[in-house]
Parts: sequence; structure tokens; C-alpha cells
Amino acid sequence: MKKRYVISSLILTGFLFLYGCGGGTGGAPGSSESEDTGIMIRAVSIVGNPTPTDLTPDIDVAIHFCNEEQTEWEDGLYRVSATITIDAALVNPLFDTFPASVEECTITYKKANEDPASPIIENLTDYPNCPIYEGTTNECVVDLIDIQRKVDYWNDVANGLNIPAEYPTHYFAVYKCKYINIYGESGTFQVEYGIRLADFDTC
Repeated sequence: MKKRYVISSLILTGFLFLYGCGGGTGGAPGSSESEDTGIMIRAVSIVGNPTPTDLTPDIDVAIHFCNEEQTEWEDGLYRVSATITIDAALVNPLFDTFPASVEECTITYKKANEDPASPIIENLTDYPNCPIYEGTTNECVVDLIDIQRKVDYWNDVANGLNIPAEYPTHYFAVYKCKYINIYGESGTFQVEYGIRLADFDTC
């Protein structure tokens, strides 16, 4: 009887240890699958990175002449990036699953006011491959919007295919990012950034 009790106790202790290492349920705020990865994403923030014609969150979608003689063009269109800052920690300090890596981010452009007349912007997927460590500021540069999506938006507006009620047109770039730990187990986190699209005069 005593022997059975000892064996049962060892099994229960082993189960609790595995549960703490990621075998249980639940998750950390700002992320999912923390129980699988052993990593809690404690905070995520994002800021746009300016270009010569994009002063984020204001994004320039068209170029035109800078003078009446039509001899000097404004600066061209640029791919715009953003920087995601990630604060991460171990769920169980006794079970290290760092370093992790941000493998893939899918960006969905959501109309801020759900205006049906605003152009639809196609999703964009980026593969940043950014490392994540505990106890440090992790910065990951990702795409915000590319040239083709700028051109598509402006063509729809300039040709009258879509006349948004709001101009500059307000969108949220919603990022759903997948990360993996050192053992290849994956989790996700989400963050969003508000942008405004228009033909901004940058001459």
C-alpha cells in the first residue's frame, strides 16, 4: 500500500512539472499558445518608420509634378516598414525555451470606420525572422505597406472606382505574427497600427 502511494505521488509530481513546462491550458495576455512555447509575450508595441515621402502614420500613395512647368517630380513611392517591440518572459523559469524567433506576420488592412466605399487593400505577409530573448528589448522590423498596395489604393480612388467617405482614408494594419521557440513549438501574438492613405504633397 505504501509503495503504491509513493508511485502515485511521483506520477502526480511529474504531471505537475510537465504542466508547468507547457502541457497545460491557458495563455498569457497579448499572446496565445504560451502553454506550448513556454514563452509569455508580456507586451507588444509598434511604430511606423518614416521614408522621404511617408511621415507615418501618413502614407503617400501617389507622385506628381512639383512645379507648374511640370519638369520636377516629387520624390518617388517607397515601401514602408514598421518596428515591433516585444517584451517576452519564460512561463516557467526552470524550463528555458529561448531564444525564440518571429517567423511570419500576416498584415490585414482593416477599414477604420468600416466605410464600404473605401478601397479594399489585400493582405500582406512578411517573414522577418527576428530573434526574441528574455530580459532585453526585442525589436523586429516588418513591412507596413508596399508600393503595389499604395498604387492599387490610389488607382481605385483616382479612377472613381472607390470614393472613400474619409480622406485621407484611415485603416488599421492588423498584424498577426507567428513565433517559434528553440524547440520549434509555435505561438502567436497580435498588434495593430493606424495609418492614413492619401496623395500627400511632399514637394
